[in-house]
Amino acid sequence: MKYKAIIFDLDNTLLDYNQSEQTCMQQALEHYRLHEDLTWDEFWSVFGPINFQYWMNRTRNNHDIRQVLEHSFTDTFLGLKRDFNQFREISETYWGFFCGSDHKEPNADLILEHLHGKFALGVISNGIGEAQRQRLTTGGLFHYFDSFIISDEVKCWKPDPLIFEMALRELALSPSEVLYIGDSLTDDYEGAVRAGIDFCYYNRRGKVLHDHHRPSYIISDLLQIKDLT
Repeated sequence: MKYKAIIFDLDNTLLDYNQSEQTCMQQALEHYRLHEDLTWDEFWSVFGPINFQYWMNRTRNNHDIRQVLEHSFTDTFLGLKRDFNQFREISETYWGFFCGSDHKEPNADLILEHLHGKFALGVISNGIGEAQRQRLTTGGLFHYFDSFIISDEVKCWKPDPLIFEMALRELALSPSEVLYIGDSLTDDYEGAVRAGIDFCYYNRRGKVLHDHHRPSYIISDLLQIKDLT
């Protein structure tokens, strides 16, 4: 293989973000005994869209993750007309659960162990540094990486090619020497292509690609990376 380094996205590529979010949110609701008269579907149908909008607008609104969560919980319980006002407390509870979670994508630990020492390994994530570091540490994966670029720390977000160029500088490599692996055809694919980096699409959930999406590789299991190396 021509590559000297492999850089990964984190959420839903190495770490199972969806599982962590749902499990930790349910734990937070149970902690405040909200699950006793509130179904998960009832809560999530309101919270999910509200939280998504606050997350997408966080930079414009100058909100950190705790403010995003507190506003999301506030609007949700007001919308549900629930007699609950511990918005800041439940935000902190959920965030603590989430940062300490250990939900990996299948075979994430096995492929990193296989690649470690053969390639330089890196991360480019649009997540929150506090959570990403803790989750990788809890899962025993953090020590594998030689480069670690998190958007909220460098104030640059995928698909901006500048965040990919930061990783290239850290690794002292050219775009042609690096493979980027991710699950998003917007943030990951578009960003890698604009930076001149080959892209491997991790498509565990079997999404259909449009004709204009032409990743260098497509895999459905992280262990298939072995076939590329």
